[in-house]
Amino acid sequence: MDTPPQRKGPIAQPPFNDLSAVSDTSAMSSAGSTIAHDYDHGPLLSQDEYTQLTELPLSNIDPNYPKLLLIISSVVAVIIITVLSAFLLITKPLPLMIASVGLVSAMLLAVVVIKLIHLKAHKIAYGLFKHEMVFREGLFWVSTTALPYTRLQHVNLSQGPLERKYNLVTLKCFSAGSGLAEIDLPGLNADLAEHLRQHLLSQAAASHQLLSTEAEIVDPTSSNAETDPLSIQPPQQDNHNG
Repeated sequence: MDTPPQRKGPIAQPPFNDLSAVSDTSAMSSAGSTIAHDYDHGPLLSQDEYTQLTELPLSNIDPNYPKLLLIISSVVAVIIITVLSAFLLITKPLPLMIASVGLVSAMLLAVVVIKLIHLKAHKIAYGLFKHEMVFREGLFWVSTTALPYTRLQHVNLSQGPLERKYNLVTLKCFSAGSGLAEIDLPGLNADLAEHLRQHLLSQAAASHQLLSTEAEIVDPTSSNAETDPLSIQPPQQDNHNG
């Protein structure tokens, strides 16, 4: 006689008595709370203690740079006005009185534009501080850019033919994750710009090293991770029986 098949009950799982996992979890939580407790945020600053951007001690660029822009803009304005005058006098598309008024208006506009370019060049300033570089530009719309050394990746120096005559260079700072220059600082003396470039690179390297050290202190397993022996499989060898 065939016996009916017996049902197999659910496999009884042993009680969870792994105290090491519990202790590891509690140790990790206590370590995290200890790190958060040991971190000193310092005193809370009031609004009166905030650093005002207008009070930052910034340095001006080389005085030859505004002169260079004045020369370039004047030469361009003379060329444009000369071409416009020749066009109005030779082809005579307008009456002489209207053409004369147009030329005078163009000259006045050129003078105003040249003056604004010259004043804007005088407003360019920069400053190097403990943790960041600050760059300010603008005449009516003033823009202030602060680039932390932790984000600084590359510093480039460029020099055109006219800048070479006045021993001027343009310093460009590139930040992480950006293909464009974060700071484009023109009108620097060539010797000063090279020292400035070396200083910025050294500050950036020191800041990156400090961040790496702090990351290892907070999460030491990220740098000294132990390899799980069970995850490593020995290489399988194929046996060929010939």
